Amino acid sequence: MAADHEAPEYELIRAPFPMVRKLQRTLASDYDGPAFIWDIDKTWLDTQISQVKGMLKIPFEFAVDKRALPGTTALLHALRGGPSDRAHRPLFFITASPPFIRKAIERKMLIDGVEFDGITYKDQLEVFRRREFGSLREHTAFKLGALLLLAQVFPERIKIYMFGDDAERDALIYCMFADICAGRLRGTQLVETQIKLGVLQHYARDVAALAEQLPAHERVHGVHINLIRAPDGRRVLGYDDRVLGYPSAGAVARVLHERGLISERGRDRVEQVEGAGEVVFGQAPRDPDGWWTPREQLA
Repeated sequence: MAADHEAPEYELIRAPFPMVRKLQRTLASDYDGPAFIWDIDKTWLDTQISQVKGMLKIPFEFAVDKRALPGTTALLHALRGGPSDRAHRPLFFITASPPFIRKAIERKMLIDGVEFDGITYKDQLEVFRRREFGSLREHTAFKLGALLLLAQVFPERIKIYMFGDDAERDALIYCMFADICAGRLRGTQLVETQIKLGVLQHYARDVAALAEQLPAHERVHGVHINLIRAPDGRRVLGYDDRVLGYPSAGAVARVLHERGLISERGRDRVEQVEGAGEVVFGQAPRDPDGWWTPREQLA
């Protein structure tokens, strides 16, 4: 990994997938509490990064022009504060947004008071330079690679809670990551499952090689999916009840408070902004071997 010449605090990463990362906090090796990993586009910010015209527009937007989804900024504050409102719990972002818009995104975080401990961007320009055009919108290898690189620097007993949306494959990718961490999805099966999803073979092999370096241990404790594409929750029904979909920040805040992850005050602040609807839990039976990934998705 070499330093980005424009911003020394960023890492320019070329394997297992092109990405740019900034880490701002090292967690104590004995930390066994929660850490939260968030997507940005359509999970926190209301963006159209998946559309070409949206991607072309973003570099010309100012941070103040970016709009957070209702209640999500308050939810991030609540998660950061924890049940005491003062916990400073670890918060990391992984986004398929290209690094050339990082100043606008991070300025938006500053404006909204969103403290973060690390952020990883997909290096879309490097993918384009390699002429791997199919990988511009296919995010599986990028997200799995970014998650595994984070897992390498996380304490072994950390409890990871993940937030994404149903516009693409966040639920599937997060469940695959859970099974990779636990040692269930590795080697040839991991390579072939990625290829089945449209990942180029060399990226699939690099992700699998990185996975082998991670000690097998259950790390993921929750997957939360913002219901943008299918508000009725049908895109999460094929998973078990460890995966939940939420139609609003207020709906998921109620569950997070019940599970002791945010304070009552934090829940109330989120609900004041956006509290409509109820969460939808996955309806598949739990796999007896602990798999998060539905078997039909595996190669």
